[in-house]
Amino acid sequence: MRNVVSRIAALLLVGLFPFPVFATDVYVAIDGDDSNPGTREAPLASVEKGVQMMRDQGPGTLWIGPGEFYLPSGVALDASLSGTAEQPLVIRGTKPHATHLVGARSVDEFRPITAEEAAPLLSDEAKQHVVVADLAALGFPKLAEMPLQHRAHQCEELIVDNVPMQSARWPNEGFTTFTEVIDSGASKPIHWVSREVYRPGSFRFPSDRAKQWNFDRGVWLHGFWTYDWADEAIKAGSFNPESGEVRLAAKHTYGVGSPYNPNEPRRFYALHVFEELDQPGEYYLDRQQQRLYFWPPSNLSQSEVRLTLCNAPILRANKVSHLVIRDLAIENGRQSGIDLRDCQQARVEHCLVRNFGSIGMALRGQQVVAEDCEVTQTASCGIAVSGGDRKSLTPGECAVINCHLHHVGRLDWLGGRGVTINGCGNRLANNLIDHCPTGGVSYGGNEHLLELNEVRDVCLLYSDVGVFYTGRDWTSRGNIVRWNYIHHVANNEGHGSSGIYLDDCDSGDTVVGNIVADGVGRGILLGGGRDNTISGNVFVDLPIGIHVDARGTKAIKLDQPGSWNLLAKCEQVGYQSPLWKERYPKLAEVMQHEPLLPMGNVIHSNLIVGCEKPFGLSGDVNPDWLDREHNAEWTSAELPALRPDGTLDLTKLAESWEKVPGFEPIPIEKIGLLHE
Repeated sequence: MRNVVSRIAALLLVGLFPFPVFATDVYVAIDGDDSNPGTREAPLASVEKGVQMMRDQGPGTLWIGPGEFYLPSGVALDASLSGTAEQPLVIRGTKPHATHLVGARSVDEFRPITAEEAAPLLSDEAKQHVVVADLAALGFPKLAEMPLQHRAHQCEELIVDNVPMQSARWPNEGFTTFTEVIDSGASKPIHWVSREVYRPGSFRFPSDRAKQWNFDRGVWLHGFWTYDWADEAIKAGSFNPESGEVRLAAKHTYGVGSPYNPNEPRRFYALHVFEELDQPGEYYLDRQQQRLYFWPPSNLSQSEVRLTLCNAPILRANKVSHLVIRDLAIENGRQSGIDLRDCQQARVEHCLVRNFGSIGMALRGQQVVAEDCEVTQTASCGIAVSGGDRKSLTPGECAVINCHLHHVGRLDWLGGRGVTINGCGNRLANNLIDHCPTGGVSYGGNEHLLELNEVRDVCLLYSDVGVFYTGRDWTSRGNIVRWNYIHHVANNEGHGSSGIYLDDCDSGDTVVGNIVADGVGRGILLGGGRDNTISGNVFVDLPIGIHVDARGTKAIKLDQPGSWNLLAKCEQVGYQSPLWKERYPKLAEVMQHEPLLPMGNVIHSNLIVGCEKPFGLSGDVNPDWLDREHNAEWTSAELPALRPDGTLDLTKLAESWEKVPGFEPIPIEKIGLLHE
């Protein structure tokens, strides 16, 4: 009863005071004691005890002081901890990023490697520098077993001075390639890129190097086994040193080797190979003997060496409303940093999230927002967002705003984007995304707003990839990609990169006011989709400005199952319901108007400068299908904003786009991070 009266009083006073008067504050400090009352003067010692006290006392602020707090199982929040609009539950550090919530334990004792242990190492220098930690004797739990195939394996990793170390590999940089497929393990292509996979495939190893490895210890091979957009690490099942044949221990989704050219070089490298521990910063975890072998990159006595152990999100909340997580450094776990599931009005503010074996943050629910955060060194995606309901077209209003997402996808290249966003009605704005193995942003669903982001140094390993990517869904409509600056992007061999990639008949999106330059293969790839609007974009010095094809005529067979299930996806969301018909009338009539053709696309008022092909129309596209007007095709010399070194001076673009009829000004001064 007392709590009810207090909250009523707080409501009456909310107009008089900037903060609620009766908030419950609990304090945790590195030198506290869990028998204390949790006050500022007598703080608790553990975050877990602080959360328990918040559950008993009601919402308020859990203040966590500077220092490192090890959370072996993470911290779980449930609906009973929910706050209110007037008094949210707040979990925050007392100083920005000085409070470290970690999922790793320090490794403090190392010994020299014995001659017997060192004998298999191929580097004589390594035999002098590698040290060993006997983990079982140090009280560490039994190490997890490495999966046969994986991208982000979510097993233990070594972190030194807050930098993930490299599990022993060969070659140390880049890839080697094989060109001889012995057994693809798969049929010929049966539809587009798919084929039936019967068994793990095999290939001839490209050198004698593997003859020096002990495959009984376990050797994993990470590479692009079939296509340059589908990587995977797979254990070597067997190796024949006489023939050089390596057979994988598990089936890759598409088999081994290109189905069109079996001798096409395929990139890979060997991973978790004890013999290849041959340079500073490499390590090997012997998961049978429970030992860590490590070549320190610097003086061990001056380094913080940690092994990730927590196999749960460091902070996870389920069905919690009115939650704020603020000013924390959340780091060094086997899984993710923050996982908010089915939450409402929850915010993550001013947090540093780094060094995780999966994604950095998962934001799911209604009005779940990450703002002013940094996410880095994740094994997979930086932030994954899902909110809203597609069938009822209810917006989720989730958002990622003013965040720096970089150096993600350490292990899972396919998933290694800065942000993935799904559902309905969510926003991505004013972020800086850089250093991703694949593209920067993947989105699907309806009515998302992706604006004012800067994306650079992405697509580093992948080919046939989009910086902003979506695809294979007629119903994923109403999305707006606008006012983004995309530059200095890798364009690898094969199908290369595209600034905005509307893949496999994606339809009904608006792409407006984006600037794409410096290294990107195509400004926009419109892959057979319908009813897209592409207007007021700037493409500078690219091989292709705007690509359009009619791939639906080859890939879609509406009278057969499969074929990307485009019509089935329409039926799943109720595209003939009154709501969907009103919102997307062209979709409601898609079957009546040549559904396999890229019809209804509007391409107006784009500035295409110095592109080898301003428009790359495939041979199956009739130009009359496209509504194209007022697109300016200039040479590089005609663009004053282009500096002598080939880079853009964005501040001078306005004097050029003013000459393009119908071009809407781009708010260049608002693009990117709002502050560093």
